[in-house]
Amino acid sequence: MKKPLRIILYFLISLLIGIVATLVMDYFENFAVEKSLRKELEQEIRFAAASFKGATSNFTPDEVLRFLKSYSASALNGKIIAVDPVTDSKPGRDSSFLFSYNEGEGRIDYFIVNSFLKGQMAILDLPELVFGLFITFAAFTGIVIYRDKREKVQELRQHLEVKHEEIRKVLEEHEALALLGRMAATLAHELKTPVATISNLIQVFPARIGDKAFTDRFQVMIKEELNRTQQLINNLLAYGKDVDASHSEWVILPSFVEELAAKNSLRLGTEIPWEVYGDRFYLGLLFDNLMRNSREAGAGELRVTMQTETAEQSGRAAILFEDNGKGFPKDADLGTLLTPFVSGRSSGAGLGLYLAAKIAAAHDIIITLYRPEHGAGVRLSLPRKRVRPYDR
Repeated sequence: MKKPLRIILYFLISLLIGIVATLVMDYFENFAVEKSLRKELEQEIRFAAASFKGATSNFTPDEVLRFLKSYSASALNGKIIAVDPVTDSKPGRDSSFLFSYNEGEGRIDYFIVNSFLKGQMAILDLPELVFGLFITFAAFTGIVIYRDKREKVQELRQHLEVKHEEIRKVLEEHEALALLGRMAATLAHELKTPVATISNLIQVFPARIGDKAFTDRFQVMIKEELNRTQQLINNLLAYGKDVDASHSEWVILPSFVEELAAKNSLRLGTEIPWEVYGDRFYLGLLFDNLMRNSREAGAGELRVTMQTETAEQSGRAAILFEDNGKGFPKDADLGTLLTPFVSGRSSGAGLGLYLAAKIAAAHDIIITLYRPEHGAGVRLSLPRKRVRPYDR
């Protein structure tokens, strides 16, 4: 809406408020006048009756009532109507009931004439008009000031939102650049070892091609370094995209965990006859990262257990991974180890636990790190509906 039209609208609203306020004030003033007038008339009639009684001895109730009717017809003519309910008929709508005067067994009903009542009340007087104009001006000024302040606040809020969005984008860009730098440094550092190992092996391979022990060891080392490189690449690829757990199925844990433990050269201390509902690929990546962390921390054995005793209360179950390795550093904040490129070891990309947490979140699994008596512990809390006993 254009500003001139808005100002006109504000004025009309203010004028309406002023008119309503004036009418309300006039109503209450007239109400007070009518109340006072009714009280004065009643007092005058009662005073006249008392004066008659004081001036007359041996009066009867009928004489008092006749006097009051006569007094009303002469002194209060046009103001009130005195009606004897026994002999007179009730007046019409041009009058309203005032009060009843009782004397002995007789009674007179008094009615005030509406035309007289209206004549005593002013429709509008100068003070009321001044009051109405003041209210109109005050309302108009208040509305204009309020709208002006509101528009300025909205403009300021919009400006702050724009600046906030700009700052957020700048921070995201800086964070992305910093993350890219850490990723590049991590990738270079992690690939340096397997590339150097493979390069050295290839250089000496021609001279020792006839050495069977060397060639067997060569195959094992090449496979290990390639697996290490492939794991790093898989982690980096998983880091850069969202986890889609829509292709879920029931995964048999005993064989699933045994295969991954063997891949990571870990002995399993227990067997869990359970099935887990999730994406086989991502669950494999999740468990593999946890086991790889255990192996690189010097663990040779891994205990995997299932907790369901609190499932009825919380609606969740828990898979516990506990190894016999070095454990988490004592000074490490376990929460930060789940963030990208933060590692508890001097070597390592710092992606394993982060990706484990990312995959867990996609499966509605809550991952928690803890320190058991020996080694490191990882707790996977998942909905009870995602696990079920496995019958061989």
